[in-house]
Amino acid sequence: MRLRAALRNLRVLFGSWACLAAAMAVPKTTVTNFVYGSHPTTTHGLAAKAARAAGVPVERLLGRPVAADRCPACGRSG
Repeated sequence: MRLRAALRNLRVLFGSWACLAAAMAVPKTTVTNFVYGSHPTTTHGLAAKAARAAGVPVERLLGRPVAADRCPACGRSG
C-alpha cells in the first residue's frame, strides 16, 4: 500500500516514529499500528496529516515514486 510506504519514508525523513507522529499531531501508536498492519484501514485523515507533515499534496505523497535522478515535475534526467 502506498500510504504505508510513504509513512516509512517519512519516518526516515523525521528520524523516528515519535517525531513523525508529533508532526502529524497523532499518537505514535496510530502511525505504527497502521504501518505494521495492526490497524489495516486506511483513513483519508491519516493521509492528509502525513502530507501536511511532509509539506506536499496528498496526490504527490501517494503518487508514483520518482527516481532520485529525475525531475519530479517533468521526469527528465540530469
